[in-house]
Amino acid sequence: MRGEGAEELVEATRIECRPGRDGESEVVVEVPENRRFGIFGETAEVRLTLRCPDGARLGVRAASADLQARGRFSAADVQTASGDAEVDEVDGEVRAKAASGDLTFRRIGQGRLDAASGDVEVGRLEGEGRIRTASGDVTVDVAESSLEVSTASGDQRIDEVASGRVTLKSASGDLRVGVRRGVAVWVDATSMSGGTTSDLDLGAEPSGAEGPTVEVKATTMSGDVQIVRAGAR
Repeated sequence: MRGEGAEELVEATRIECRPGRDGESEVVVEVPENRRFGIFGETAEVRLTLRCPDGARLGVRAASADLQARGRFSAADVQTASGDAEVDEVDGEVRAKAASGDLTFRRIGQGRLDAASGDVEVGRLEGEGRIRTASGDVTVDVAESSLEVSTASGDQRIDEVASGRVTLKSASGDLRVGVRRGVAVWVDATSMSGGTTSDLDLGAEPSGAEGPTVEVKATTMSGDVQIVRAGAR
């Protein structure tokens, strides 16, 4: 706790355990809006730690708070205004929104992530995903399936794609895609005033060869587009 009135804020916090869906228990923690306490009207700050079973569902709504979620979760629904959210592993679906905060996930099954001015970082995306930002950058280390990314001025970097369709769109951001070695690729890349480069042998039509194939469609107005083999610098 920090700041005058922090004890009052803790006392006003509600913690309730109630029956959830599918016979599971649900723990609800409600912290009042961060208002000013005490004679000098200082803003109180409280750090809340909650321990839950491995594989629990994660649900968070925060106006001005950071979230750190360690361990493995079955699903996650996160919404923040000005706080950052950092989550380790989610086996299932992720739905996350942030206004000015960053979104960071180490591993997710599938998901839809939206940020306004914050960055979005995903370590491994195992299923399909959709990521949108305004001015924030997007980084995905490994995408195992189809992925759609849209930014206004943010850059996009997908270090390794393994299969499916990858669609990248930006107004002024740079786009970089790394294709896993041994995977066939078809590319449709367009930049109005930026440069377009590829380290790969590209075909005019989607590959009909057996084995995994990646289709990449990258469009930017003034940014650069770069297609490389995964692991290239």
